Amino acid sequence: MDCGILPIIKPAGPSSAAMVGEIRRMTGIKRIGHSGTLDPAAEGLLVLAFKRATALLSYLPSDKTYHAVVCLGQTTDSLDAQGKIQSQHPVPLISVQEVAAVLQRFSGPQWQKPPMVSALHYRGERLYQIARRGEQVEIPLRKITIHHIQLRKFQSPYIEFEVACSGGTYIRSLAADLGETLGCGGYLYHLTRTACGGFTLPEAINREDLTRLCQKDDWKQRLVSLNQALRHIPAVYVDGRDETAVRNGRKIPGLAPPEPETGSIIRILKPNHWLLAMARWSGEELVMQRVLCPAGEEIECE
Repeated sequence: MDCGILPIIKPAGPSSAAMVGEIRRMTGIKRIGHSGTLDPAAEGLLVLAFKRATALLSYLPSDKTYHAVVCLGQTTDSLDAQGKIQSQHPVPLISVQEVAAVLQRFSGPQWQKPPMVSALHYRGERLYQIARRGEQVEIPLRKITIHHIQLRKFQSPYIEFEVACSGGTYIRSLAADLGETLGCGGYLYHLTRTACGGFTLPEAINREDLTRLCQKDDWKQRLVSLNQALRHIPAVYVDGRDETAVRNGRKIPGLAPPEPETGSIIRILKPNHWLLAMARWSGEELVMQRVLCPAGEEIECE
């Protein structure tokens, strides 16, 4: 089976796209996607999906967790250590308790301004392409949520903290906002993603071990099945006519887990636990969203 999920450890240096390209060459699989870009200088968890699993990336948990290090006293145009220094300010004498208290101000739902140097689209262009020309545009704010933020260490000018946040949160922007709140500016010095897509860093494989497995053609043993990756989503089982209806993309009235919420997503499985499709409960019936095994195909989609 080469349809599944593979959490890997991206080292600092290559971009997420470069890592995907490298793994395409190593595995011979062309259809590979990932659940969220990491900046080239960042390291940590990158969750990959192979073949039909790419269609299910949006169903993985979107929350992410990071270990971040912020350097106070300077600002950069990219909000991280790779940018050009724009300003320098003395770092005030602040205590560990004061830093911890300031961090807590960022907890909860809020609006965040993404970095100008980012891959977001603006009128058909990537923002970083506009930034390279020296132009500035008004970037719309984005609604994010900081679920948890905790100070790990403060040794001026460096602040280390853990943050769990919603998808779409820019830790570079958080670093800059933290420095501004402390009155001296700051930028993201180092970043490690420790959780993403329902996986944690200890579950991931590093580049060296994956290379060795690919040389032996044993890398598929590290793939996580679709059912395991989507275990947070409730499931129903079908066979006979209902299975035929699912494979043909038709609605299934009345079939749902106990007390489902209207609009909730449901996994549809065969009795042997193969994943057939993802559906939405309308309140009265299951409406197919993604059919992995259409009529006439018998593909192992666990």
